Amino acid sequence: LPVAEMDYPVAEPIRAVLAEMVANSDLGYLDSIPELGLGFQKFSAERWGWNLDPLQVRAATDVGVAVVEILRVFTKPGDSILLSSPVYHNFYNWIKETQLNLVDVPFERTGDEAGNPWEMNWDGIEKAYASGIKAHLISNPHNPLGRMFSREELTRFAELAHKYGVIVLSDEIHAPLTYEESAFIPFLNISPLAREVGITITAASKGWNIAGLKCAIIVTEDEKMHERLNAIAPATHYRASLLGAFATVTAFEEGEPWLNSLMVQMEINRHLISDL
Repeated sequence: LPVAEMDYPVAEPIRAVLAEMVANSDLGYLDSIPELGLGFQKFSAERWGWNLDPLQVRAATDVGVAVVEILRVFTKPGDSILLSSPVYHNFYNWIKETQLNLVDVPFERTGDEAGNPWEMNWDGIEKAYASGIKAHLISNPHNPLGRMFSREELTRFAELAHKYGVIVLSDEIHAPLTYEESAFIPFLNISPLAREVGITITAASKGWNIAGLKCAIIVTEDEKMHERLNAIAPATHYRASLLGAFATVTAFEEGEPWLNSLMVQMEINRHLISDL
């Protein structure tokens, strides 16, 4: 129950590419893989209207490793990082691993269970920014609240980050699993300001249930940010899996029909649970 693990068969295009690689004994090391950026560009443009730069897409082992290695570039032990609880529990482990000081500005309950039961404490968030934090880690879409950040909220994060010199790390791993009534908005697609201050970390692992294959991506959309991120440990790329990387490419290039059928079934399932 504590792990998001699907009971659906793996998408056929992903199974096919994995079977072909095994049949060809193609199980060596991961080298440069431009297909990763091109595949994600294709998927994000079709899904969200986000036409990103494929040359600013990097591989990592998983989202957690990516966040830790990014924080090692942009912070030093003792610096402060902001998050808003309740949030995915491993956020706390990543902060502990990088020896950062946690600043928590929790979400607040609105009492509106039928509409938007959680809202941001904006006074607290701005005070945290003004206090000298170096990074802000967000879960977009939010895990576990299932909450979608609005364009206005993401814009406000970008403006605060620009004003106070903060890096925004947007964990967007659940974005492919968005229901129709909710519009997912990629942080880096908000504005030039967001691209100046933001880094997106995501993966095909949740959308297509391939977490065990170990591959995530780090995305920037600003040349200066991309250049700063060149300081990341080279092993961040090479510790990703060859099978995971090509499964990820296949998910983004050929996996959308399977994802769409999955979401139709998920829609049925969530209403069935409610009815029961």
